Amino acid sequence: MANPAPVGRDVSAGTYRCTNCGYELGVQSLQSLPPCPNCSGPYGWEELSGGDSANDPYPDKSES
Repeated sequence: MANPAPVGRDVSAGTYRCTNCGYELGVQSLQSLPPCPNCSGPYGWEELSGGDSANDPYPDKSES
């Protein structure tokens, strides 16, 4: 798996999968990725479609 997008990363519309439990989150517009609503984990998100927002104010933020 590529580097997961950390919780809090601003991303574009797309689908993201929790790296802990596999929950898939659909994002309809630019937003920050939340903690997983299924496992409450701050583990990060695998990008299935979508990706880092071009307007992300913290593009170099590394995962915690």
